[in-house]
Amino acid sequence: MTDKGLLRERFSGACGSYEQEATVQKAAAAELASIIREQVPDGFRDKVLEVGCGTGVLTRELLGFIPSEGLYLNDICPEFSSMFTDTGTAGFIAGDAETVDFPSGLGLIASASAIQWFSDPGAFFRKCHRSLREGGYLAFSTFGPGNLRETARVSGQALHYLAPDELEAMLSPGYRTIQVSDYLSTLHFPTPADVLRHLKRTGVNGLSRRKWTRKDLSDFCRTYSELFGTAGGCTLTYHPVFVLARKQQDTTETRI
Repeated sequence: MTDKGLLRERFSGACGSYEQEATVQKAAAAELASIIREQVPDGFRDKVLEVGCGTGVLTRELLGFIPSEGLYLNDICPEFSSMFTDTGTAGFIAGDAETVDFPSGLGLIASASAIQWFSDPGAFFRKCHRSLREGGYLAFSTFGPGNLRETARVSGQALHYLAPDELEAMLSPGYRTIQVSDYLSTLHFPTPADVLRHLKRTGVNGLSRRKWTRKDLSDFCRTYSELFGTAGGCTLTYHPVFVLARKQQDTTETRI
């Protein structure tokens, strides 16, 4: 189960470097916004909630075509609320998205690069279902089983990433899936130490509180280079997944 306290600490600590470092997450947010803009023509008549807004990467994309006065923002880091004081959004809901109360009657719930951290994604999808109006949309990007496979193999630590078909199966009782897509994105770094710095600067090192010794670091870098070294350094793989689903009619609600 994810240590939400550690997660909050790591993302809060990466606030100043996230925008520059999180190239894959920014591309995923832009892709998700494009999917929403093209395929949710009536999703903005009512309230909209963004889950896990962070520093506002997806938020800025959404504000390009969603009225700010109807947009609610949520994040586990309450201090991020100060970044949105001038946006005119409807409100900031601080807290863990798995437990905090959501507004009702939402036309759209959107989330970029957050759901992979949730302890029970299925329960989260059911919670969203209760908060969406009839015909409302759930749109999110997350990461699949190929994500950060290099660090997972070397360190033995990884989140439980859900495959696209697993996500679709979780959604099927209460939603009609409109789109599920994914791709692999490979980044290149000079050294394994640069990989670790990259993960720290994006807050994606929130898996363990264990402090590494100098030997731990040396062993990690040596093994990483042996397994994933290239002529120009080493690689790190991301596996973005995109899902757009629509809430089914009342007849399905009793089944979820």
